[in-house]
Amino acid sequence: MERYEDKIEKALQYLKSPSRTDARGVSPIVYLVYKPEDAIIIRNVIDTYLCPKAEFYGFKVKFVSIGELIDKYINSHDYREIWTDPSVSEEEMYNSIKQEMSSDEFFEHAILNIQEQFKNEQNVLLVLRDIEMLHPFYMMGVIENKIYNQIKTPMLVMYPGETQGTARSFLGVYNQDGNYRSINF
Repeated sequence: MERYEDKIEKALQYLKSPSRTDARGVSPIVYLVYKPEDAIIIRNVIDTYLCPKAEFYGFKVKFVSIGELIDKYINSHDYREIWTDPSVSEEEMYNSIKQEMSSDEFFEHAILNIQEQFKNEQNVLLVLRDIEMLHPFYMMGVIENKIYNQIKTPMLVMYPGETQGTARSFLGVYNQDGNYRSINF
């Protein structure tokens, strides 16, 4: 089994000099896929290895927490009072939040807006973490497919799941999805 540090090294090397001849496109987004049960290990690797190694490659790391984005969305939404009403079932609450996030294209806009914030800075690397917080609201593959051609800032997605070839299984519980255009490490 490949060490996560080795995967990070390969991902950073790719993002530093992405392929310009890949048939899938040239957007600078890659996934570091890890076993969901290794979430604590990954947090440690991010702090002790990813940041210094990214700096070695000339990147300035900017973290994007999906959990924080979800928290801000829910707590500032007009339906917050409805979602937190004790008479609303958990299933209704999750379905309503999911529907609102989808119709607002919340994650797509949030990631592109964050990218826009750093457009004037050179060598920024956006690291998307806490991807597991998307469950049960959304799938990373849906987000990627909608924004792939608009990604200009290198992105490293810390993805909990499994891979089989180019396909990914979110959290290892969803069916394999081969619709990603980005590369797995």
